[in-house]
Amino acid sequence: MRPVRRSLKRAVLVNLLVPVFLLAAAIGVGGYFTIATVVETAHDRLLDGSLMAIAERLAVEDNEVTVDMPQVALGMLETKTHDNVYYLVAYDNAPVTGYADLPLGRLSEAETGQPIHWDDSYRGNAVRLAAVARRVYGVERPVVVAVAETRTARDRLRAEMLRNLGLAEAALIVTIAILAWFSVERGLKPLADLGRQIDSRAVGDWRDLRPLDLVDVPDEAMAPASAMNAMLDRLRSATEMLRRFTADASHQMRTPLAVVRMHIDLLRRDSADPEARRQALTEVHQGAERLERLILQLLALARADENLVSPTNFVALDLAEAVEQAVADRVVGMPRHVQLGCDIEARPLPVLSDPVLLAEVFGNLIDNAIKYSGEKGEVAVRATRQGDLAVVTIEDSGPGVPPAEREKVFQRFYRVPQRNNGPGTGLGLAIVKVIADLLKIEVDLDESAALGGLRATLRAPIAAPENEGDRQV
Repeated sequence: MRPVRRSLKRAVLVNLLVPVFLLAAAIGVGGYFTIATVVETAHDRLLDGSLMAIAERLAVEDNEVTVDMPQVALGMLETKTHDNVYYLVAYDNAPVTGYADLPLGRLSEAETGQPIHWDDSYRGNAVRLAAVARRVYGVERPVVVAVAETRTARDRLRAEMLRNLGLAEAALIVTIAILAWFSVERGLKPLADLGRQIDSRAVGDWRDLRPLDLVDVPDEAMAPASAMNAMLDRLRSATEMLRRFTADASHQMRTPLAVVRMHIDLLRRDSADPEARRQALTEVHQGAERLERLILQLLALARADENLVSPTNFVALDLAEAVEQAVADRVVGMPRHVQLGCDIEARPLPVLSDPVLLAEVFGNLIDNAIKYSGEKGEVAVRATRQGDLAVVTIEDSGPGVPPAEREKVFQRFYRVPQRNNGPGTGLGLAIVKVIADLLKIEVDLDESAALGGLRATLRAPIAAPENEGDRQV
């Protein structure tokens, strides 16, 4: 099942518009109650005006309540175009004037002199009533004045105001949504441009590993964009390294293969001369040995590049024993003109490392020293302790390496110009550097004060006492 792709644009729009919709809903609810309150209050004030105008004209004549309906009140009552208006003046539950059947059920809740309002039904219509109990000089009990109005105008006004509010909110929401869409579209345009850059690399020239253009990339997207550029840079470096490695490896392997093929051809053409046959076989054997050495070094370099070794997998071992074993492995078969010495000044030298890779480091350094030690060569290997470090030095009596070339010799297939015609492959020190970095071992090259050639120095941290012997191999 394919995962559902999420749209950043959709997510941003949703996050922007959902609060707008919620706010609009809140405004709508608040507006409804506000409009209803305003409409009721406005119309109630009109009713109160008529009510109080009538109440002010109450009088007592011959112990009877009378009222002189004012023109103001009559005008207010007669100007209602959509509503029917009713009034009642009563004393002692008997009508004085007006509509005698007007409902006064809630009049008992009124205080004398303060109007009250309530909704009721009169003659089949919903009405709004206002009533007041007024004390008049000359009678014992309050006189009741009531005014009722049907709700047509109120409801129409409220509906119209609510409709206008709804239209305004709808227009506002649509406007905000359109502006938000364009804003998000414009804001995400740099990301879209960045995506098109990446897509063009995917469907176009996959070898185009140039950095992406980050000029218009916003700060929020700069971290992943920079990480993408860093990855492209690593890919470009790895691709270039692989290209150089392939070219150099093919070049290095072409020479011994050509030598082997040439002498095999000589053997096939002229096999009568025993001396020529022996010389050709010797050259074939040397070429095969060189090719074998190159292949082994390439395999060692490939294993080191895999970076599968972790400090968590290191084991406790004695560096002094590892040095002695590397020297002993090279005593047999070593050229007769080379003297190889080994001096262990301190033991044990406990370290945490990988025994196979550590042996590869010592082996390559000793082989390199023997190879370039000269006609009457001398190689000295020494192991000692300096504070918290185990230090191993390998010196030779050869021509050495100029200071300007000492960093370059760690590059793959790099050969010192003065040695370019020698037997080396240019991989030995490169392997040493890769593995040393992997094993957290510091390695540097300088001139040997004792023998005059090259001195390689390795420094590895001494293992803590509690680690000694915990994982001894």
